[in-house]
Amino acid sequence: MKTVGKEYGNALFSLAAEERCEDAVLDGLRLIQELFDQNPDYVRLLSNPAVAADERLALLDSAFRGHVHPYVLNTAKLLCEKSALAALPQCIREYTALLYEQRGILPVTVVSAVEMDGTQKDALRSRLESTTGKTVLLDCRVDPSIIGGVRVSYAGKEMDGSVAGRLAALRQALMA
Repeated sequence: MKTVGKEYGNALFSLAAEERCEDAVLDGLRLIQELFDQNPDYVRLLSNPAVAADERLALLDSAFRGHVHPYVLNTAKLLCEKSALAALPQCIREYTALLYEQRGILPVTVVSAVEMDGTQKDALRSRLESTTGKTVLLDCRVDPSIIGGVRVSYAGKEMDGSVAGRLAALRQALMA
C-alpha cells in the first residue's frame, strides 16, 4: 500500500501545484483523514467488497461533495474503487512532504521530558532555522521516560540530547 499511497500523493500534488490549489487540497485530505480516524466503521463500510462499488462511491460523494476540493474527492473515489483506501494515510504523508519541500518547510519532532514553554520552543525553532536554512514546523511531544534533555528528529536525522540517551550511550561504552 505504501507504493500506491506515494504514487497517488505524487500525482495529486502535481495536479494541485499545476492548478495552484495546494492548500485547499491539503485541507480536504486532512478533513477526510480526520473523519476516517473518528469513524473506523465508515472506513470498513467503504472497504467492504460485499457493498456494491457504486454504493460505496455514492457514500463518499454524499459525505464529501462540496466539503473538500474535487481533486480530493476524486482521489478518495479512485482509492475506494481499487480497494486501496488503506493507502490514504501514505498518500497524505507524501502530499504533505512534497508541499513542505516546495515551500521550504522542515517538520521537526522534539521530545522532551516535560512540556516546553513558548520561549524554549522559539529558541529551538530559531536555532534549527539558522542551521537548516528552512522554516521549521515543530511537533513537540512529552515523554517522561527520557528523564531530561531533548530528542530532536528531522529529515531522517536524530539528535539525542536526552539523559536517557546519554545513559544508554554510557552503558554501551562500558559494555564494549
